[in-house]
Order: sequence, then C-alpha cells, then structure tokens
Amino acid sequence: MRVCLISIGNELLSGKTINTNANFLAKRLTNFGFVVQKILTIPDDPVIVPQEISLLLSSGDYRLILITGGLGPTWDDSTSNFLAKALDVDTELNMEALSIVTERYKDLFNKNLVDTAEITSARKKMAILPVGSQAINNPVGTAPGIFFIYSPSNTWIFCLPGVPREMKEMYKAVESKISVLKKEKKIGYYETEFITHFTDESLLAPFLAQVRQKYDVWIKSLPEAYQEEKKIHLIISKSASSEEVSKKEVLAAKAYLHKLINSTGNDR
Repeated sequence: MRVCLISIGNELLSGKTINTNANFLAKRLTNFGFVVQKILTIPDDPVIVPQEISLLLSSGDYRLILITGGLGPTWDDSTSNFLAKALDVDTELNMEALSIVTERYKDLFNKNLVDTAEITSARKKMAILPVGSQAINNPVGTAPGIFFIYSPSNTWIFCLPGVPREMKEMYKAVESKISVLKKEKKIGYYETEFITHFTDESLLAPFLAQVRQKYDVWIKSLPEAYQEEKKIHLIISKSASSEEVSKKEVLAAKAYLHKLINSTGNDR
C-alpha cells in the first residue's frame, strides 16, 4: 500500500520554512501500516507541479497521494489548478467548498476576527476545485481541502493546507476515510528501538547483516557523529498482514540481535 507525499512551496526549497508537514504525515501513515515510498518537495510552478503529479499517476505505483500547500486565497496558491491540469479536468465552483468558506468567514466575522463576511473573489477562489472533487472541511483555517479519486489507477488524492496546524487538524479529520484503504488490504506495522553500546557503526554492521539473513525486517541504525558515539540506537520494523504478525517478527529479530551481540561481550 504505497504512498507518495508532495510538499508544494518555494519557501520549503529556499530553506525559509522547515518541512514539518512531511515528517508528521510520514510518521502517521507509517504507523498506520502504509509504506511511504517517496516524498517530493516542489516549487509553486505551473509546469513542474502538474508534471510531477501526472508522472506519479501514470506510474500506477501509488494507492495514496497526499499533497500539502497552495490552497489559500493568494495568487501563488494554485494547487487546485495544478491538480486539475494533471488530471486533465476543468475546475468549477464547488458548492460544498463554497459553503465551508462562507460559514467559516461568518464565524470569523461574528468573533470580530475579520472586518467583513463578504465572499470576495480571493475567498471564492478557495472554493474552485477540480471537477469531480469532494471538499474537505478545514476545522481551524479557511481553505477547504480536496479529495479526488483518480479512477484509472484508483489512486486516492488528498490536498491539505500547508499551514502545519491546519494540515494536522484536517488530516485527523480524514484519517478515518484513509482507514478504508487499510481495510481493503490488511496491513500492520510494528517497530521497536534497540540500544547498543557500540561506538563504531562498522563493528555493528556484521550483526545486523546476520539478523537480516534470518528475519525479514528493516533495521536502521541512527548514529550521531563518528567517534562521538556513546551508544548507537537502532530501529527494527516491519510491515505485514497485521500488526500481530509484524510484532512477532520484529521482537524475534530483536531477541536474536541481542543474543548475537551478547555472545561477544560487546553489549548488555
């Protein structure tokens, strides 16, 4: 069940903004049992964005694509148009999205947070979505999200805001929808931490190779800096048909690694 995450924004590529959205989504989706195969960070560009989305869709490799950024009212917020171009569909005023925007600005006006509740052209822009889209409510911001099912490959596409707080709240709201895909193909993920007392990653490597030969798990060492290590952290993980299956294999691999290292007297 492969996933691609796309982060849109020149500010991410210039280093002005740290991409915490990709980090949050990758963790949540991995723990949910999905395999995040690719993370792309691309500029607000009318050629690059549609091109990258089209390539992903034509590959048929991804069951789920999550896009963050570019849903707001300003000129550079053009994700809706970019997505429509990639899908080869028109855009239209989505009445569900318009209702979300309208109610949101009424609420902000009533709280004296904006001067008017009028749906200006900039505000209306946020309700113009690709034909065939479903709008996603934004519980803390003004721009609705987008949900589209690309039928040729049955790829589910979600567009979420770039503002981290808005993105997190909207993701939580759609996670139940995403869970439908998990039921479609039973998947489960489990990981555990293993702390060694090695200070040299190269000496640890042969033990990891032995474990990998015996168990179908992923082992990632997380060193800091050479000759500055006091201990090396490992993450042992696996995706399988259920969390129970994954957990059994991971814990067996961990026990085997512990046994191998203990036999040398290099750990405790």
